Amino acid sequence: MKQGRFMLEPERFCVWREVKVLTSFPQRLVGMLMQQGLPRGQAYWFPSCTAVHSWGMHFAMDIVGLDAQQRIVEVRRNVQPGVMIRLRGTRSIIECESGFPYPLEQWCGRQLQFEEKEIDYGAD
Repeated sequence: MKQGRFMLEPERFCVWREVKVLTSFPQRLVGMLMQQGLPRGQAYWFPSCTAVHSWGMHFAMDIVGLDAQQRIVEVRRNVQPGVMIRLRGTRSIIECESGFPYPLEQWCGRQLQFEEKEIDYGAD
């Protein structure tokens, strides 16, 4: 699974330091279903995605829609378990813990840059 972080441009401010990229159908279908919550600073990114569901979830989340240039176009806060949400004008979606402390709504129109990190599978 690809991992990395999202930086707010142009100041290069790290918004999410640990981002897991879900691209395969099984990854996208399951998403965060088995988790009881997300640590601060962690997020899931669903490239090529315009809708998400929270069926079977155990916690609320914040959802951020990005356009094709990875600009923030919509933010939905405190999305409760058991709903489906379609975000208009989005090409990808970020899911993070509800109550994320940064002013995401104020950053609408701002671009995020994804930086992939190398994963060393041989490290102890």
